[in-house]
Amino acid sequence: MGFYARLRDKRNDDDHLQKCVENVVDQLESAKDPNKPGMLLGKIQSGKTRAFLGVIARAFDREYDIAIILTKGTRTLANQTVKRIGRDFKEFIDGDEIVLFDIMAAPLPLTKSERRRKIVIVAKKQAQNLDRIQKLFEGEHPELKERRVLIVDDEADMASIRFTKRQGKETYDQGTIANQMDALRGSIKDVSFLQVTATPYALYLQPDSYEGAKEAEEVFYPKRPSFTELLPIHDAYVGGEAYFGGYGADDPRHYLYMEVEEREHDALRSNDGRTIREDRLWTSDNIKVLRLSLVTFLLSVAIRRRQQQELDQPLQKYAMIMHNDTQREAHNWQWETVKKLRDAFEEAVQQRDHRLRAVFEEAYSDISRSVDADRGHLPDKKLAYSDVCKLIDDGELNVQRVNSDVQLEPLLDPETAELKLRAKANIFIGGSILDRGITVPNLLAFYYGRNPKRMQADTVLQHSRMYGARPQADLAVTRFYTSRGVYSRLVQIHSLETALREAFEDGSHDQGVVFIQNDARNGIVPCAPSKISLSDVVAVKPNEILTPTGFNTVASTYLKKLVKEAEELIPQGCIGSRTFSEIGLKDAVALLDIISSSLVADDSPGFDWDAMKGLLHYYANKASGKILILVEEGRQLSKSASGDRSGLSILGTAELRNLVKAPTRVAPALVILQQEGGPALGWKAGPFLWPMLASPPQAKSCVFATKTAT
Repeated sequence: MGFYARLRDKRNDDDHLQKCVENVVDQLESAKDPNKPGMLLGKIQSGKTRAFLGVIARAFDREYDIAIILTKGTRTLANQTVKRIGRDFKEFIDGDEIVLFDIMAAPLPLTKSERRRKIVIVAKKQAQNLDRIQKLFEGEHPELKERRVLIVDDEADMASIRFTKRQGKETYDQGTIANQMDALRGSIKDVSFLQVTATPYALYLQPDSYEGAKEAEEVFYPKRPSFTELLPIHDAYVGGEAYFGGYGADDPRHYLYMEVEEREHDALRSNDGRTIREDRLWTSDNIKVLRLSLVTFLLSVAIRRRQQQELDQPLQKYAMIMHNDTQREAHNWQWETVKKLRDAFEEAVQQRDHRLRAVFEEAYSDISRSVDADRGHLPDKKLAYSDVCKLIDDGELNVQRVNSDVQLEPLLDPETAELKLRAKANIFIGGSILDRGITVPNLLAFYYGRNPKRMQADTVLQHSRMYGARPQADLAVTRFYTSRGVYSRLVQIHSLETALREAFEDGSHDQGVVFIQNDARNGIVPCAPSKISLSDVVAVKPNEILTPTGFNTVASTYLKKLVKEAEELIPQGCIGSRTFSEIGLKDAVALLDIISSSLVADDSPGFDWDAMKGLLHYYANKASGKILILVEEGRQLSKSASGDRSGLSILGTAELRNLVKAPTRVAPALVILQQEGGPALGWKAGPFLWPMLASPPQAKSCVFATKTAT
């Protein structure tokens, strides 16, 4: 049996994964331009390592001889990768069929016997590591350059692509790591290159070729994928759809998100005795949700262990992450604060302090709703409180920092290289080191406060350690704590990721989504966007509705004037008739400009009106300038019922939904709802106009970027 057949049987790979592995190797072998990489596109923590190890095994069956795996530039991740390969390929290594080593611990020179075997080399993307690989091929064993090599660039959007302007020149350099990777690709006679990531935006925004780019002083090897293979999602995977998909109260996913005031996140960024006083740990509003989150986490642990006990399952240990800031000083302050709260809980248990019971009551009320929605076993309140108190009293709430000040290796399980759960309830406090590659098992709570002015989609997705294989019963007691502003931006990130993936799944675009840039200058060049700032991005799928939510009206006098101006631009035949009229692009944009002045966002960053107008331009151009419009009269939607991001409930009746979402529509549609508004319905004033843009059913998925990122 071949390498992959044996690996497949050992791991019990399902049919979908087997097909993915075969497709990747087939496309690598048949690549029209071997210089162009292929892409294995997965989701965060969805089994990408498992998949590319399958690709390597299958490539060895197809007469590839050497696999070089480039990991994100951390020793921890490189060690984790070596251990994972050692487990999966143990039979091959023990049978002297494969030799595996980290390039920084290579057993050089390799013996003749080792050189005859298949070789797997792991190296972190760091200059010294890549120099060692080059020396292996150029100096130690130059005959290896004649063998067939597969390079796997894990987390391919990290370190592998970065363009900077040369000092005092108008030309660009791509950085040391990318130059070394290009040199490696160029020095091997027969090489295939596979990119692996869950956040490919920087790669898809590259040109097909850098040749002839006046901005470059040299010609760089292509970075944009020549093909993309989607990693199938297994049944146990929990991702953005669970957290941001929007569900009713009868679904446990409805309860995942818990709002945190921004002032609480800010209070946890610096050690200021005035914001979090030690004598107000039980009462301070500056740690209100943090205090509740710790007790809720303990309750969740207690419930899951009770459920496991009822089903005669092994009792599990669990984790919570606190990722509020990048600064080590902030991590220390958060660590100290959480430890003070833990000490206060311990004292409360011993003193039978009613304040702990009060926080528990709030936590139990919340968690019981999602457990009931999941139809899971819920211990009665008295027993659950007793379990929480026992966890606290037994010292089972373990609090650890995980940042660059703390040596990470001792915190990892030596077998799995995941963060080790030392107690029944474990809280890990840190920053960026908790992102790519670090797996946190059995995660039940995520307190997230990162809120930069410009949020990068790929970076934030990599923070999403709450994604991955999760039992349904775990999800029912899981909570995600962040601010309303951050949550709304994460919703947009989820839309971006979904649009990208669905474009590949339905074959609507062979290179992904259409990236529309408002100020793209001369198009995409080597220094083109390597990151996408979320505040400037809106993703829209075919036949989807884009509409503002989370807003109020301006004052009555100004509102009346704006509504009157807007109505003068609307064709009379489309008002209240359930019939589309046509409107010119210039009038449509002017109409949106007037309406946008009449609506005020509740929170920052608010609705991106430039995106709506930019997408309208794009869709209209694709439909020979045609834009459809209709107006619904006499709508009475209350502000409290106005938050449906999909726009479907806002749109209203099934008849209207069927009309707007008709699969035969070829042009973009503007739907204007004439809302009565007014204080009785929760609005500041009224009547007002509520616009909706419905994308054409046959359109390509679009990502609109207001500015060119740099």
